[in-house]
Amino acid sequence: MKEFEGYDIMMAEYYGANSALILPLSSWEFYGEHNWFFNSFKKDLDSLSKITKKWDFENVYHNELVNKQSVIVVTNPDLEIVYATHNIEKMSGYTSDEVIGNSPKMFQGEETDPKISNVIRMAIQKQEPFEVSIVNYKKDKSTYLCHIKGFPVRDKRGRLVNYIAFEQAA
Repeated sequence: MKEFEGYDIMMAEYYGANSALILPLSSWEFYGEHNWFFNSFKKDLDSLSKITKKWDFENVYHNELVNKQSVIVVTNPDLEIVYATHNIEKMSGYTSDEVIGNSPKMFQGEETDPKISNVIRMAIQKQEPFEVSIVNYKKDKSTYLCHIKGFPVRDKRGRLVNYIAFEQAA
């Protein structure tokens, strides 16, 4: 790494007046890896920021998405999926475009426990948060255990506008 030090100094001086962030060549491997990681979430974070602008809901989705790598699913009050983060494909095999417009029931099947489905249904009817682990189905029909934390979301006037769920394959 010592051999790049002179080059780094020269380039830093050359680009010193430039408003762009200049990084030493020796830090590129570290920076590039993390930059790629965070850029993979940029589109989702931008979209979630727009969706949640009028919500009266604590902004926890950044931590859930980036740090915990949860899948985030947003539905309207009628439980139609209006947004899903890109990492849903890794968990379920479905792209976010394939799930939009569907009900989260699309992930349920024969081995899904009806008692747990009922817990979710009752929480939604009462507009209360819930946390469950449920057997879901991937696009290829294989099963996975999905841990879901779901929350009703209200606007600043107190009206129910969406539901948000943070999901992880358990």
